Amino acid sequence: MKMAEQEKTQGSLVPGRRRSDQSHQAILQAAREVLEQVGYRAMTIEAIAAKAGVGKKTIYRWWSSKAAVVLEALASHTEVEVPFADTGSLEGDLLAYFALSFPGLQGKSGTVLSGLAAEAQLDPEFAREFQRTFIVPRKQELVALLQRGVQRGELAPDTNLEVLADLIYGAKWYRFLLYPAPLDDAFAREIVKLILRLRSGE
Repeated sequence: MKMAEQEKTQGSLVPGRRRSDQSHQAILQAAREVLEQVGYRAMTIEAIAAKAGVGKKTIYRWWSSKAAVVLEALASHTEVEVPFADTGSLEGDLLAYFALSFPGLQGKSGTVLSGLAAEAQLDPEFAREFQRTFIVPRKQELVALLQRGVQRGELAPDTNLEVLADLIYGAKWYRFLLYPAPLDDAFAREIVKLILRLRSGE
């Protein structure tokens, strides 16, 4: 039986069980640390359990697979580190978003995220979970940020916000994964300048 299949079999959730918040947070932190050290493919539930100081069965009781642990760890960390601020203007909201999100694509966190993106190309099941847990919720938040711009009259009311969000993420991820150019304030301001040209009447 493959490891992924073993993880699914052992990972059935037990209804009615309450998570210990301390253990829960320790496991998520351990998952992030192991991921940074060895990458997704080499990491194991055993390594996460050892670093968190919990039993392997505790992890299997709460998560259905290694992917589920990793993606919750990544998602919860990103929710803390990259909030979608409401500064009162579309320009301010977008600049704040880029200022907080760009650092997360650099250093160890960037290496982890690029590794998960690569894994998503190899494992369709992981890709679906990665999209559901990490990509889609953040795109929805970005669409909500852009919707505030429409409500304030900073974007034309007929702006396709889904496509605009795709363009913003596309620019960011293109430089992150493929093109060796900086993710910096100058790049953020150029993106925002182009977006603000979409306001009504221009």
